[in-house]
Amino acid sequence: MTTALTIITKAMQKAGILTKTEVPASDEASDALDALNDLLGSFSNDSLLITSRVTELFNLSAGVGSYTIGASQDFNTTRPIKIIEAHINSGTISYDSMYLAPDEVYQGLDLKTLQSIPDLLNYTNAFPYGTINLYPYPSTGYVLSLTSEKEITQFTLNQTVSLPAGWNRMLIYNLAVELCPEYGMKVDPLLLKIANDSKGAISRSIMKVRTMDAPPLSQIGMFNIYTGYYT
Repeated sequence: MTTALTIITKAMQKAGILTKTEVPASDEASDALDALNDLLGSFSNDSLLITSRVTELFNLSAGVGSYTIGASQDFNTTRPIKIIEAHINSGTISYDSMYLAPDEVYQGLDLKTLQSIPDLLNYTNAFPYGTINLYPYPSTGYVLSLTSEKEITQFTLNQTVSLPAGWNRMLIYNLAVELCPEYGMKVDPLLLKIANDSKGAISRSIMKVRTMDAPPLSQIGMFNIYTGYYT
């Protein structure tokens, strides 16, 4: 367990901004907290730094093929950064994973309002909320299962947090690198190396448990230069 203030203090000490016995002034701590949260926001866009994925269930409405997702939206949850897997549930039946289609494929589909069991999902990752488009439109009130990656939670200064293995060291050293220019200091090469190595160790650990498999052809159809991977 640690706090953002502890991470900030150690980062400033590693960077040489503070001595081993000094602590940051309140304005320094506030500025460093902004830098720390900016780091977390940047890391949220790197799939290989997301240590957990969330699976959620959402009710669909018959004949409705487009849903907003985010706080107080049709799907009321934290806006996903990336959707990893989706499938339709109907009672005790779970259908095969849906094809996660890019905008180009979805926009090129004909008869978008055709109603059946959706087998294609398009996610528009806009801000402050995203939009999920389904094809075909659901013909009845199915349940959509979504597995996604969410933005890493931002810190408050004295909040006690429990971090995954390696994250405390990674945040301390990467924040130290971020803070050096603000104090007119050159980044020590060893400091930069530890920052990169600690971040890389987390990415490699996550990569070991992530599949690199492509969707089967039975799911995505044959490739066509006009229609993409969905026919």
